[in-house]
Amino acid sequence: MHEISRRQDFTKIGVVGLGYVGLPLAILAGIKGYDVLGIDLDKKKVASLLSGNSYVSDVSDQDLQALLCAGNIRIQSNYSELQGCDVIVICVPTPLTGDKNPDYSRLISAVKGIAAVLRQGQLVIVESTVAPGITESSVLPLLEAGGQKGGKDFFLAYSPERIDPSNKSHGLQNTAKLVAGLTARCQFLAQQMYEALGIEVIPVRTLAIAEMAKLLENTYRDLNIAFINEMAQVCHASSINIWEVIDAAATKPFGFQVFYPGPGVGGHCIPVDSIYYTFWARTNGTPAKLAEHARLVNAAMPHYVAGRIRKTLQSMGKALSGSNILVLGVTYKQDIDDIRESPSVELINQLCKEGGVVSFHDPFVAEISLNSSRLERVPLDEQTVVRQDCVVLAVAHSAYNLSWLYDASQVIFDLTNRMKKFPPEKIQKL
Repeated sequence: MHEISRRQDFTKIGVVGLGYVGLPLAILAGIKGYDVLGIDLDKKKVASLLSGNSYVSDVSDQDLQALLCAGNIRIQSNYSELQGCDVIVICVPTPLTGDKNPDYSRLISAVKGIAAVLRQGQLVIVESTVAPGITESSVLPLLEAGGQKGGKDFFLAYSPERIDPSNKSHGLQNTAKLVAGLTARCQFLAQQMYEALGIEVIPVRTLAIAEMAKLLENTYRDLNIAFINEMAQVCHASSINIWEVIDAAATKPFGFQVFYPGPGVGGHCIPVDSIYYTFWARTNGTPAKLAEHARLVNAAMPHYVAGRIRKTLQSMGKALSGSNILVLGVTYKQDIDDIRESPSVELINQLCKEGGVVSFHDPFVAEISLNSSRLERVPLDEQTVVRQDCVVLAVAHSAYNLSWLYDASQVIFDLTNRMKKFPPEKIQKL
């Protein structure tokens, strides 16, 4: 027991993957006084960071520049100097392939890069989302390929990221971290590292439990959003306002949690982690049918919204084909610049497929890729808005002046319920 609880002094922390998860962690470690080595293979990201420009909303340019000037953080695009780190945290993306299957290619590449320089006594922590068993069945063998033994010569832990970009209430330092280790010693060392950064740690008994907990957290949200999206369709068919239904139900002080309908579910976590779960379950012979159905419901929402827009235009004596439609907001959530798995982009694809003359504006995005082309942002001014047959408020960014938008538009399809206080004559809702 004494061996397990023996403290280890960490002075140098390596972070592999400097995105919305890795960069805040690297900055926090630097602020806490650690010598930080940040690694990202994207040379554009490295160049941006070295020039003092953060591309992550939760990291300020000022914090980054101060750490660069003080020498607390170094950033590069190769793994060679990781050998000098006491801890290596892997924060690379694990997205989906083109056919919507788990993609571990960047994780495997990162682990191979680390394995090539791994030295005795190092602690490796995986934060990337994986299916249960992957840390032990895929990461561990690669690290042991050079002859070192996990739990003895080096240490391995898993701690799933819980970052919600731009969340002002819950960030890296005040969101507890689940931590599991290959061995008790591995877990203790990882817990020690995070606690040294001021993060509360919740120990978890096995790697697989920690891996599965991450999938549960986000599949839970996917299921509930799918339920409310389905109910929104049922309510609309019966001329019931789903938003008023939600407000009424939310007055119950127990047994109910609010979820809101929308054009679908996007981002780096919810739709991805749900697929990781359903893919893993089906591969293991027990299909997760409820979660699979939820994913189908949410994935179909852009098509449903396009159909509602078509009917709205028909009620005005117009066809969708040839109509001018402006979509406001293409990020997956409010006030960030991330368009991964964005339902707004899929909605634009659907509207274009049906012949709509579609344009978009987003204060955080200058250009998007569609199925067969690219679309550049249009200016949000009176000249743009007045020529639209329909304006779709898909993401209610804080920068949008809703009063001006209401006055300038012919009709607004509000997918956010942010315009509920305006006269209903011009407004359509889910």
